[in-house]
Amino acid sequence: MGTSRLQALLLAATALLAPGSARAEEKPPAPRPSAVELTSRLDQVSGQLKAAEENIRFVETQYTQRPEPGDDELMLRRFSNGEIQYLLEDWAAASVLFYDLVGDPKFRAQGRYPDALFYLGDSLYRQQNYIGARIYLRELLTLSDTKHYRDALARYLEIAGRLNQFTGLDEYIERARRLSGGQLPPELDYVYAKWLFKRTDLPDPERRQRARAAFQPLASTAGGKFQKQSAYFLGVLSVQEGDYAGAVEQFRPLATEAVQEPELQRLKELASLSLGRLLYELGRYDEALDRYAEIPRDSESFVDSLYEMAWVHVKKGDFEKAKNATDILLLVGPESPIAPDARILLGHLQLKLRKYEEATATYEELISTYKPVHDQVDTLLKANQDPVAYFDKLLARNERTLDITTLLPPMALKFATTQVEVADAVRMQKDLDSSRQGVDESKDIATRILQALDERGLQVFPELQEGYQRADAVDSALVRAEQWLVQVEGDVLRGRLQPEELTALEGVRREREALGVRLASLPTNQQELEARRERMQARVDELDRDAFQLGFELQSMSAISTAVRKWLEDTRAERTSQPEDEKEFLAQLHNEEQTVGALEAELKQLRSRLANERASASAFVSGEEVLRVQYRETLQREHGLLTAAETRLSGEDAALVARTHETRQRSEALRARVDTARQVLRAQVQRRGEVIKGKVLAEQQILQSYHQEVASVSGDARNLVGRIAFESIQKVRKQFYDLVLKADVGLVDVAFTRKQDKTTEIQKLSAQKDKDLRDLEKEFEEVLKDEN
Repeated sequence: MGTSRLQALLLAATALLAPGSARAEEKPPAPRPSAVELTSRLDQVSGQLKAAEENIRFVETQYTQRPEPGDDELMLRRFSNGEIQYLLEDWAAASVLFYDLVGDPKFRAQGRYPDALFYLGDSLYRQQNYIGARIYLRELLTLSDTKHYRDALARYLEIAGRLNQFTGLDEYIERARRLSGGQLPPELDYVYAKWLFKRTDLPDPERRQRARAAFQPLASTAGGKFQKQSAYFLGVLSVQEGDYAGAVEQFRPLATEAVQEPELQRLKELASLSLGRLLYELGRYDEALDRYAEIPRDSESFVDSLYEMAWVHVKKGDFEKAKNATDILLLVGPESPIAPDARILLGHLQLKLRKYEEATATYEELISTYKPVHDQVDTLLKANQDPVAYFDKLLARNERTLDITTLLPPMALKFATTQVEVADAVRMQKDLDSSRQGVDESKDIATRILQALDERGLQVFPELQEGYQRADAVDSALVRAEQWLVQVEGDVLRGRLQPEELTALEGVRREREALGVRLASLPTNQQELEARRERMQARVDELDRDAFQLGFELQSMSAISTAVRKWLEDTRAERTSQPEDEKEFLAQLHNEEQTVGALEAELKQLRSRLANERASASAFVSGEEVLRVQYRETLQREHGLLTAAETRLSGEDAALVARTHETRQRSEALRARVDTARQVLRAQVQRRGEVIKGKVLAEQQILQSYHQEVASVSGDARNLVGRIAFESIQKVRKQFYDLVLKADVGLVDVAFTRKQDKTTEIQKLSAQKDKDLRDLEKEFEEVLKDEN
């Protein structure tokens, strides 16, 4: 609505201002401008040409005449950009830039190649892409460069420990020792010792011996940066060797010494917890309680310390204090994974303390809380004859990342998520899904780049596009200048034209003025270019916001369909509907899901197009080059009609027309420079496009092999994850079964103990009664004799 009104205003303004408009023809012809006025107009045109010359000179110096950077300069620029992104901790952007660099054979000869390898490996490491980081760090370790060797080796050792890949690391360590004069720096020595501690490829005795030899010098260095951490690992090694007394002596200084640093505070808490456990195993219960009491309430180990304190009190036979510790645990950590076991312990303690009503309530609460969860998990496993195939099917049909813990009731989640196997399986599945998604996105990006190079050309290179637009703006300004020159010539020659010449001139002029309405909207300087760019970007942003809202609604629909399917699976045993009804409903649901999927794909394409439009919001208005050509042609025709009458001029009029010719020659010279600049820019676009196209085509071949490899690995992994999911949920079911069973046994124990107490009380009363009867008979024995 606003655009149409603006166009109407422009049309009206043009009609009012145009020299040959119908509105002007209704009035008597305006008097011919004076020579002074016409000279002023020519001065204005000269000023416009001067500004145009400055603008085209800027285009030439900044875009067309400046030598294009060579390959070495471009690679160094990319390296600098990557280094900036690395320092800004934008790891994803840095890894993309450095990946392109290290993959270029020409860059390998550059002196910054080792730096690029380290930046790339470290960026991937910080994104938790350990496999990719390991590849580039390993390549760096094989080079003669020593600048990043220590840092790269430290990262490489950490990754090897995470991935359990230990082959060939000893030779890297030896090289680091040689570079350090025979002794590793403390930072690297500590990482190396931790790596030895984690190794799984060595026999345990050898692993412990080598790790102890690595940690011992660090722990013996007074005031060393890693002294306390190394001493803690030595204590753990003593525990693994079964030397509890020696481990106590290792942990005791760590648990009793005051520290300020947060990381050492956590180390002190772990040492106190370990010391308490060792003293418990050694039967030194009072000392163990003292160590547990050192763990502060805000520590993440506080709940564990309370639970273990309760068992120490149980060992001492102090059930009341054990109950108090358990009550505090359930108060501060009701959602802790050990809370169910703590409730079982609380019930046993209440039973020991003869608090039968409380014990019964505790056991009944446990049963009412966890039995329904056990039943749900049990139903989930019994719903299919082949549970493993069921989980494989769930994983295979889900297009998005499927977290297997979503199959469990909320109450059971914390039990499944604490299992190492489930966490590893979920992480592996997410990594594979992320890899597949990354390959698909990369293939899509490659296709879009090739399409953009073929269809959009100049818009792919914003810098060149900027220069081209500036040249176009100069061209539009020159067209305007030509319009003013023709108008001056028309005013000078007014009254010198024959009627037939005037009629032809008016026809061409009306045609020109119709094109002038559209030409008036074209930018002629940088300010107008910026204003047009802002208008176009605002419109694209508005459309993208609408598209985002639609995407959110489609995601909600997908979530609803997934929830409906899960509900159908979970409640199949409870429902009484006919199989035919469910089959029909599932068919309808499938159709709806396909519709949503098609809409999501269409919306994705739309947002991709909007992203392209946003990136090229300053692109050319369709047809503006054609419009300038058409308008210039009408001006040339108009000028040709006026040229025929120039021979009739003399004196001052002839001088004015001669000046217009001189000015036009300046304009034509500037237009030739504009055409040359645009040709140079188009040639640069062609050359750069061919280079990029060659790289993209090569990457497409690599991506195809990646796609096949990921698809193969993903298929095998989905089957593996399905089996892990099934085994995990079986473990969860067993955990809840054990909880409920212990609670049931507790109720039986309460009833039996209460019955035993009653029986004992009755036996005591019966024995007391017999005793009282005997005493009574003895007391009245003489009386009974007298009566006889």
